[in-house]
Amino acid sequence: MDKRILTVAVMALFLMEMLAPAVSSQNSEYDLIIVRNDDLIDYIVALPYSKHLDVPILPVNPQELDPATLAQLQSYEQFGWYHVLVIGDYQAISQKVQEQLMGIGFQVTRIGGETRVDTAAKLAEEFYPSGIDAVVLASASDYGSALAAARWAMAYDRPFLLTNPSNLSPAVKNTLSYLKPGTVILIGAGLSKNVEKELQSLGYETYWLKENITISVPATGKTDWGYVIGAVILTLAIAIPSSLYYAKKKWAANRVPIEVLTEKERIVVKAILEKGGTVKQEELPELTGYSRPTISRIIQELEKKQLVEREKTGKTFIVKLTKEIVMRE
Repeated sequence: MDKRILTVAVMALFLMEMLAPAVSSQNSEYDLIIVRNDDLIDYIVALPYSKHLDVPILPVNPQELDPATLAQLQSYEQFGWYHVLVIGDYQAISQKVQEQLMGIGFQVTRIGGETRVDTAAKLAEEFYPSGIDAVVLASASDYGSALAAARWAMAYDRPFLLTNPSNLSPAVKNTLSYLKPGTVILIGAGLSKNVEKELQSLGYETYWLKENITISVPATGKTDWGYVIGAVILTLAIAIPSSLYYAKKKWAANRVPIEVLTEKERIVVKAILEKGGTVKQEELPELTGYSRPTISRIIQELEKKQLVEREKTGKTFIVKLTKEIVMRE
């Protein structure tokens, strides 16, 4: 009987630990991101920060929350998740929506600027206050490249900036000065060469992925730009994951700057490089000074980023680099 009581007590403590501010999200100061539902770019800009914070994004009517949405948000808040980040200024998400959220019981923080460029810059500064070694940059008017850039920023946990396609926007210059990255990764064909030249003149290293993408749209009497943008985003959303897996050697991102990796990942990658790009996993603890469980976790992360692959050989794994790592150190 005593054992049963002890078991129940342990289970109760476990549930309290899981459900308390599991709820208040110990790893994040925010529990939900709100964006407008009538402009995809705000959703795209929010994606890396959703991954960074490990919280969901909810697109809503920017003018007023309908009763059904209010009811669902009320349900969500009752789990104890009540810190909301609203992305965009009052032109993007109205004061009315903010008041409705607060009326339910949410604590609301708003991050936004006059333009999507300003908003992306403010988000980068908010979530990387200590600076960062590399940032991802795309055109503010090319949704397809922005979507690809968001995926890159999510994969490597780096800030995501938008700029005027023909020149470097002032907000971007200010944010780069604040973050002090060594490398700027340009994504897609939506940017002018002037942007790269300006970055280089300011002292930043640049890498340009898929600079020469060609998109063909059938000619019609009248162009439905909403349809075109949607088609481009859908095409890239399908094509990017496939190309990452099936066409590593043909994809421009086959050359990955070491700056986008974490410190532990860099040490493991360097150890693999010193062995010629292929090594037994069981040798990595001795080569790096990390424990076996730590090595296993790092290798799994590198696999997710498709930088290494493993092959089972006997009782161990052979770890092989699948992309060229560009060293800057």
